[in-house]
Amino acid sequence: MTTPTPAQPQFNPPQPGPHSSTYSSRTVSPEVVEQLSRQVRRGTLFTALALVVALFSLAVSAVLLVRGGSPTAVATPAAPAATTSAVASTTAPVAKPQPANAGTAPTGTIVLGVAGKGFPVLDIYEDFQCPVCEQLEARFGKQFDELVASNKVEVRYHVMSFLDQNLRNDSSKRSANGGFCAHEQGKFLAYHDAVYANSPATEGDGWTDAQLATIATKAGLDLPAWQSCVASGKNAALVTAANDLSLKSGITGTPTIKINGVKVDVSAVDAAGGFVAAIDAVR
Repeated sequence: MTTPTPAQPQFNPPQPGPHSSTYSSRTVSPEVVEQLSRQVRRGTLFTALALVVALFSLAVSAVLLVRGGSPTAVATPAAPAATTSAVASTTAPVAKPQPANAGTAPTGTIVLGVAGKGFPVLDIYEDFQCPVCEQLEARFGKQFDELVASNKVEVRYHVMSFLDQNLRNDSSKRSANGGFCAHEQGKFLAYHDAVYANSPATEGDGWTDAQLATIATKAGLDLPAWQSCVASGKNAALVTAANDLSLKSGITGTPTIKINGVKVDVSAVDAAGGFVAAIDAVR
């Protein structure tokens, strides 16, 4: 919908009149000049001088009368007329969603960056088997990493696993479990990025345990510790919570991105400069 541009108020300056100060030429009448000449010729120089002074005083008084002020007064431009409500509505600052809108990170959320400091909150809902999530990572992964490293954003990863049911495998749960174990070593982001960099060529093929171990190695994890964590199954409840609580909150697909609790259109964010710019806009 095209919003019509409101008519701007126009300033129409008044046309100069016979008493306007815009008439800068101030001449003395011929009659006065002739009178002054006769007095000079008669030798009444004193009277002539007095007349000159009087004329000068009269001219100054006329200027003051026209200008309505002292000779040293500086004109102050009139304040601009108030804009119409239509114009004001187009220039009013856009309300920014506050971090409080994001709420408390639910169980099963992997929180990176700085939490609880009032910084903007970026929620990322993904499933490691989601091919569109892979595309998101390819397009914005470096931006997400940059935001985490800035220590001025709270970045929340919600690693879902609903695609196991759709694809009839368990790769979403196993890769998510590996993500929680990587997080224990402080290397979730490295593991996360490596998983997407090594996505199966065909959706639904998933990863074997050996393939996930290779990914963990590429991410720089302590492999024996990671494998022990994965095998223990101690994070199974977190994997389930990350998926189920996301679904209950209204997430119906991946990837889904929220900034300060508000779902964003990824294409619109991309067109506006990306996620770093989007986060800067709500600081």
